[in-house]
Amino acid sequence: MLQFRRILAFSSRVHTYLMVLYLFFAALMFLSFMTSVDQDLTDLVSICMDVLSWLVIFEGVWIVLASFYQLFYSHVFAFSPVLLTLLRGAVVILVATLADALQLFVEGGFAI
Repeated sequence: MLQFRRILAFSSRVHTYLMVLYLFFAALMFLSFMTSVDQDLTDLVSICMDVLSWLVIFEGVWIVLASFYQLFYSHVFAFSPVLLTLLRGAVVILVATLADALQLFVEGGFAI
């Protein structure tokens, strides 16, 4: 069971790295709002953010399910990976919502 806990800890680290990569592409998108960039670059960044957001979601679901599997198998619940996964998921959802709102504002403008 120790080996499974190590796999769970490694998966949690991979989830963190995916979130950092998502934040990098989000920063690229935010910077593209301030400067004039080619539409192909904006489309590429948008596609990368979509793919990474789905990867973050699926990796997070796997970590949570693996933690519950470990709970039923060894009667020890890995609380830290689940809590950190939920926090990382909340950060990704918050950044995705902010990026979508800014893109809507930049493309559509502001009207009262």
